[in-house]
Amino acid sequence: MKRMNFILIMLAFLISACNSNQVKVRGEVEGLKGKVRLLAEMPGQDGLTVLAEQDVTDGQIDLRTEEFQIPGRVWVDIDGKTTVEAILDTKDMIWIEGKIKFPSEIEATGSGLMEEYANLKKMYKEKYDDVIAPLDKKIEKIATKEKMTKDDEVMLGIYQLRKQKYIQNRANWTKQLIEANPRKEVSMFLLKDELADSLAAQKRLFKKLIVENKESNIYKVLESRLK
Repeated sequence: MKRMNFILIMLAFLISACNSNQVKVRGEVEGLKGKVRLLAEMPGQDGLTVLAEQDVTDGQIDLRTEEFQIPGRVWVDIDGKTTVEAILDTKDMIWIEGKIKFPSEIEATGSGLMEEYANLKKMYKEKYDDVIAPLDKKIEKIATKEKMTKDDEVMLGIYQLRKQKYIQNRANWTKQLIEANPRKEVSMFLLKDELADSLAAQKRLFKKLIVENKESNIYKVLESRLK
């Protein structure tokens, strides 16, 4: 009887653990002694909401919340010294690591969706950012002259047109990626980040998404904004 009771208790515990909505962000930041906070955009709310906070004394981070539905984006404020951005696609595998004396090098790992998005961002950088950056320098060099010649004005117009063309090509490529991958969750992050300046495009493409999980943070945030 005791053995049966033990088995029933363990079974109930396992079922409860499987059904738990708790999301964990843990990690170890060497030398950290201070407050850490877990923040996220929440549907229907402005700005960022604090979902959890912790006073760290030994570098060990253990932030937990039941208010967040994966996948979605969060920010971990590490004692005001740096903020680590992460896309959560798992309830208990996200890990923050680094050293507090090198705050810019502290990073989050453990998310396959975050890695997928990072790979896409590398492609954006190669195709567009690395091309636009030199144009920005040329534009700035001419625009900051005390007096522009007619040739300067012509070249400024040419550089600005080239930049605008790359920006438009970037937006078009984003739309193509989303339309070609309506079931992929990474498409929601592209929609939110890359097309922020075009509400009409966001609304049109959001209607075309056919992701299975419509209760996730990222889906609900988009839904509340694009009604």
